[in-house]
Amino acid sequence: MNATIQSRPLVPHIPTSCSQCSVPLEFPVPSPVPRSGTFLSVQCFNCHTVITHAFYPNQIPSQYHTQVNLAGPSGSGGSGGGASSSQAVRKGRKIGTQEKPLETGYYDLLGVSVDASTDDIKKAYRRLAIKFHPDKNPDDPHAEERFKEIAIAYQTLSDPALRRKYNEFGSKESAPDGGFVDPEEIFGTIFGGERFVPIIGHISLAKDMKAALQEEGEGEEAPRDAKGREILSPEEKAKRDEKAKKQAAEKAAARAERIQKLVENLDRKLSIFTESATSPTDPQVTESFRTICKLEAEELKQESYGVDLLHAIGFVYAQKGKQYLASNQTFLGMGGWLHNVQGKYHVFSETVSTLRAAMELKGVFEQIQAAEKAGNLSPEEKRRLEEQAAEKGLQALFKGTKLEIESVLRETCDRMLEDPSVPRAKVQLRAIALQILGEAYMSVVKDEDVTHEESEYVRVETKSSRKRDSYRPTPATPTS
Repeated sequence: MNATIQSRPLVPHIPTSCSQCSVPLEFPVPSPVPRSGTFLSVQCFNCHTVITHAFYPNQIPSQYHTQVNLAGPSGSGGSGGGASSSQAVRKGRKIGTQEKPLETGYYDLLGVSVDASTDDIKKAYRRLAIKFHPDKNPDDPHAEERFKEIAIAYQTLSDPALRRKYNEFGSKESAPDGGFVDPEEIFGTIFGGERFVPIIGHISLAKDMKAALQEEGEGEEAPRDAKGREILSPEEKAKRDEKAKKQAAEKAAARAERIQKLVENLDRKLSIFTESATSPTDPQVTESFRTICKLEAEELKQESYGVDLLHAIGFVYAQKGKQYLASNQTFLGMGGWLHNVQGKYHVFSETVSTLRAAMELKGVFEQIQAAEKAGNLSPEEKRRLEEQAAEKGLQALFKGTKLEIESVLRETCDRMLEDPSVPRAKVQLRAIALQILGEAYMSVVKDEDVTHEESEYVRVETKSSRKRDSYRPTPATPTS
């Protein structure tokens, strides 16, 4: 048998790095726990330099929260420290709000409340900057470090954008991977970026995810019955129903505003054709507009997921244009009815595909949890499963985003083609222009040397969907 290995008590440690030699290190949490904003002197094990570390309760790793009393007098440090401590032990919350920040360390450092005005923050900074300026404290070895901490807190809280991010995600040191992780920014970066906003608007799925993360862990979890259903009092149920109605109304208003902007943007784009064409078959204007659309598509395809988004947008544009023209130029509008059926089948198939992707993602997570519970998950296998989960998660996000975009664009096109204030002849030109624009978007192809940052699964699925849903451009004519 192997020799017996000695153990030691589990002691909470705080990770940091040496400001002199940059080596990663950790140090035990002092007992009793210092007040929030206390500056600790820590000696580096590597270069033996004594560094200064500003302590906040949220720096203690979550696995140690049950061992450390953060609510007592020594850990609270007064009213300011108590607020920070309560935030630290609230494990469920992933994102803070402007009224209830994820952490309050910077506010505590400046000695202001979380709802302090910009003027209050400036006054507090000036007072502390004078008090702790290194030139006024030549005998204090920590004065310079303390002065820097105060400056960082002021710079963050005096900038509205940085303050909002700090309230939601905490300081840069405590944020994952050393930065802020905002679902809305992630969606904007991954799926199209700013270039696509005038075409598809801001993706509401990102806001929904962010709201869900902010609500996670808020309040106490309600008790459940034998079937796992929450047991709510009439007052709690009424309060929850009222909140749900308010959120639904806000989402409906945001969607209406989004579609109105998209209608205006699309109208301006189509007016290049509708205001210039002398007839539905004007060859010069048609060819000129088609060229403009193709040039725009070639630029947009360079964005992240640009080709996949253009195919999805183009399909809706072309399908809606064809449906209108066929409804008004075929016997009893049968052509329009057929295009309508095709559109509904497309929505159904995409919904099923999205649900399948979500179920696959759920299966991977369950596999990871089962393996971890059994205790037989090697680091290599865990890394493989996590990569697989990330891939499946990206697939599900793209499919959900695609469904949302197509839904919004269908309503946008309907508004364009069903406006009673627009003469029928102009609406016909709009439909032709929509079809030309949609076909230009669908005709783009990925460059052969494009990087493989995007999901291979998404590329394959898009191609198969394009074949399944007849993503083949056809000549844009009034008789399409």
